[in-house]
Amino acid sequence: MIIRLCGSWGEVTGGSGFFETAATTEPGNHGDPADYLRNTDFDRHYHDCDEYYIIYEGNGVVVTEGKHYDITSSDCVAIGKGHHHDLPIVQDTIKAVYFETTIQGLGRSGHLWNHTHGPAEPDWERV
Repeated sequence: MIIRLCGSWGEVTGGSGFFETAATTEPGNHGDPADYLRNTDFDRHYHDCDEYYIIYEGNGVVVTEGKHYDITSSDCVAIGKGHHHDLPIVQDTIKAVYFETTIQGLGRSGHLWNHTHGPAEPDWERV
């Protein structure tokens, strides 16, 4: 499989790579609190940049901007800067590529949580 990511971003970007998440019998969430069911250990978080997932295997449910979306292989999930997101439900193990664009706002990288890093500042004008 070849996945080519290209675009025009600023000098400092978040990150990129592969991730995998699966259902577990003891789900957890060390991120921000969520009021929905889960069967994964994925954490509810936000970023100081936009983030994209390209799902290349599996299916489940992603939550972003307070809405639940069914996802499956070949889907691309677009998540705006400062929007909480989560992958709480997996039916078949999800394998995906992620990439994060130019770091903005307070310039922080990685998974951010209200309880640790302060409140998210979503960019609603770009949604």
